[in-house]
Amino acid sequence: MGKYHLTNYEQMSFDDFNQPSGLPIDRDNRWVVRADNIPWHDLEKQYALVFTSNRGPKPLPFRLVFGALMIQQLLELTDEETLEQIKENPYLQYFVGQSGYVYQRPFSSSTLSRARQRIGDDEVLAMVDQIEDMMIAKGVTSKIGKRH
Repeated sequence: MGKYHLTNYEQMSFDDFNQPSGLPIDRDNRWVVRADNIPWHDLEKQYALVFTSNRGPKPLPFRLVFGALMIQQLLELTDEETLEQIKENPYLQYFVGQSGYVYQRPFSSSTLSRARQRIGDDEVLAMVDQIEDMMIAKGVTSKIGKRH
């Protein structure tokens, strides 16, 4: 796996998210609110430390991969179901940093499995818990999943 290069990250505004015509999108949706309150760039810096080699393909963006892992943990889904949920839901696509809605999986289930192995299951859980604590501290109380 290649070395991770930090992205020139700018938080996309919800208004810039390209949704299909006629699909009403609610900016107060729990996934939109949550996505807009996560310091993705700060978390990405920690993620970049995992990728130290210059060999192999460029890793996928942090928000895409960790966002999917976070969805999986919060909703207690399998790899396959996580990717199907993301494919079918524009709010989840916004959450993982897609620039617009597309009816396709963002990557294969084996990528999700490799990401968990590379980051570590315990580290994924710790990061999700850290983000959840941060959401509570910010007053973002939208409940997601069975963990709450």
